[in-house]
Amino acid sequence: MAALGKIRSWDAFSAWCDERGLAAAPANPWTLAAYIRFVEGTMRYDVLRRHVDQIGQMHFEKRRTRPDRTAMVQRTLDSVRRRAEARKRQSKEKTKPVAPLFEAEDFLDAKTPQKNPKMPRKRQPRDTAPAKHRALRVTPKLVRRKRV
Repeated sequence: MAALGKIRSWDAFSAWCDERGLAAAPANPWTLAAYIRFVEGTMRYDVLRRHVDQIGQMHFEKRRTRPDRTAMVQRTLDSVRRRAEARKRQSKEKTKPVAPLFEAEDFLDAKTPQKNPKMPRKRQPRDTAPAKHRALRVTPKLVRRKRV
């Protein structure tokens, strides 16, 4: 059963590489990292990790190298894992009921504040005409320099 999964994983990877004109074997680590990002949204992290391990095993059987063990591919898998954990935390936070910051009674039962007669009133502008529109100068303003 495991061999069937390994063959399916390899077939999916090689078909993806063929569509893009990339070499499936020997695969560049960048190619495998790009494939991981491509299928990231379609699989859970543990399934994706198994899928990449199976691709690495088939690659090892064909070429005696494992592109899934390179630092680039491992960093890509780590970033996928962190994004999956963040999505899981966000979904848990959304389901928790949020406690209100204030109670409704705090605002509804409160009396309106009394006006303080000692407080000065705001000054109202005397002229309510619209402000004059100032245009930019066509020529620069002449500046006189002092001589020392």
